[in-house]
Amino acid sequence: MVGLLTRTMKGRVRMLALLAGLMWGHSALAQDAAVAAPTNYAACLVKPTTPLKYPEHEVARRNSGALKAKLTFTRPDRSPQVEVLAWGGTADMADAAEIYLLGYRLPCLGQGKQAVLEQEVVFQALGADKEPPQTASSLNCLRTPGPFNYEETMQTGTLIKQKERGNLLLELSFGAPDQPPSIKELYNSAPARFRRAVLDAVGQYRLPCMKPGAQAMTMRQLYSFTGSASQSDLVLRDMGLVAFLGAVKNVDKVPVNFDLTTMACPFQARFTMYQPAASNHVTAIGKYVPEREPFLAWLSTLALNIETRHFEALLGDEMVIDVPCGTIRF
Repeated sequence: MVGLLTRTMKGRVRMLALLAGLMWGHSALAQDAAVAAPTNYAACLVKPTTPLKYPEHEVARRNSGALKAKLTFTRPDRSPQVEVLAWGGTADMADAAEIYLLGYRLPCLGQGKQAVLEQEVVFQALGADKEPPQTASSLNCLRTPGPFNYEETMQTGTLIKQKERGNLLLELSFGAPDQPPSIKELYNSAPARFRRAVLDAVGQYRLPCMKPGAQAMTMRQLYSFTGSASQSDLVLRDMGLVAFLGAVKNVDKVPVNFDLTTMACPFQARFTMYQPAASNHVTAIGKYVPEREPFLAWLSTLALNIETRHFEALLGDEMVIDVPCGTIRF
């Protein structure tokens, strides 16, 4: 006989813009910054005395995220109404951000007045010093539905075995401000019901500030789920370039010759793992040095030599690679 039990399948989403602009996202950092506020109110905005809390298990998992919200104040001594405009990360991050934003006050608000401002809360797993520079982009006005949460009843027993972990990696292309993005599935190991829930949520994404006729804006987004009974998560650890290349599968498959001394070495590279599902996302930390681009592009093609079950756990994870001076030749 097949047994039935209710098990929560928890969804998390990571967000990465590929065409400049939206980079939400070793010491972890949780911070907030006012995005927009009327000049006469911005100066008197009072934030909570208790610091924004980065959920401990998300720090250990090295999960980054961000939440952008609209705050509506109707009383000077009361919490604002919090409306989520866009988010990326996990449900626990979203909860922590909303709890923090409810602690805001606007003591200079006049009787019978109303004030609206936007606020962005950022969780940076690798720390602010590891974040790439921000650039202006229509993707900065991305609007999404509220934090994604997914639950289902799983069947368990001797005859049925269901996945404890899965991923859905999507490429979203926006062509108009009032239309949903076109969706391309880059990788899918998720159950059909989870996939349908994700596609329904993504279909509600919009870019309202995109100018009509502008070039399509593209971003990559990863939805992952983990069963409550899953084993402890794995994480990528920071390492030097030599150790990293030693962990790469068929690293000498393509002949290369890089002189790192021409790249303002030493430097660090921020590496987000997607191979072999899609190209890795790799950026140099610090000032932009164009001579690094071919080397970073090569890193984006490399796949770690890991088991499939580990790949599922590490897909979308970030690490920092220390790049020394010297030569890379295969």
